[in-house]
Amino acid sequence: MKDLHLENDSLSAKNVFSGLTMRFRYYDMDAGKIYEEQNNEHNYLVFLLDGELTVSYNEFINIKVAPQSFYLIPKSSELIVKSLSWCNGIIFMFETLEGIYDKLVFQSYWKIASQSEQTVTLLPIHYVLSDYLYLLLRYMRNGINCPKMDKIKTQELFLLLQGLYSKEEIANLFHPILGMSLSFKEKVLQNYQDSTNVDELARTLGMSRTNFDIKFKKEFGMPPLRWMLKEKAKRVQFSMAESDVTLSDIMQKYNFNSPTHLNRFCKQQFGCSPTELMKKLNVLD
Repeated sequence: MKDLHLENDSLSAKNVFSGLTMRFRYYDMDAGKIYEEQNNEHNYLVFLLDGELTVSYNEFINIKVAPQSFYLIPKSSELIVKSLSWCNGIIFMFETLEGIYDKLVFQSYWKIASQSEQTVTLLPIHYVLSDYLYLLLRYMRNGINCPKMDKIKTQELFLLLQGLYSKEEIANLFHPILGMSLSFKEKVLQNYQDSTNVDELARTLGMSRTNFDIKFKKEFGMPPLRWMLKEKAKRVQFSMAESDVTLSDIMQKYNFNSPTHLNRFCKQQFGCSPTELMKKLNVLD
């Protein structure tokens, strides 16, 4: 993470976010700064209180976020945030919805979420939620942050979300991490990037390939190999949108063993060559 101020701590994102017991952090970004991270460990619920910024992650590029808005960044995301003005807000970090709130409530949203197209959901911060966030911000800026308050404020946050927003809004917000089996989906999202193939991912989850394929297709709506290729395509597209990236960088980062391999992958996933894709992403003139 670059150019991001978190609780008066100048450490890097990796150091700031590792081994946390507190789920809430506040942030300040000066105008024109960039925040980058390979986010593998936590889901982020990001509240922008003041200022404007753009956020890019996975296949979503340069989504403009207005003040008094919030959105979800799922774990296993490559993330870039650019501040358009001075910004501040609060990040709520969590590994899984289980243990935070009644998982049955969120599982009931899965049917709604599964019927909608996955996209970035930006929700306005309700004025009651805004009061809660500004008070929480004052607490943290004055060093009032302990496990007991963290637990109380977490429960209060999810009660406010449930009370102030419709089921459809909450379902769309948490769409990337909702599922019929939260624990199974969580384990897949946590481990798939470190698995070279479907067999390895199934072994990591302690399942036979047959049972894994059946449960995976029921949960994700497609076979695991197809899903893993689509997720890789999202990451490749995200990296290709960076202004200084080269095809050699892409090949090395995503383990393409030759230009032909990369070209075949792009043709299959995007219907065009790598160079054509970079032009579409406005990287090449």
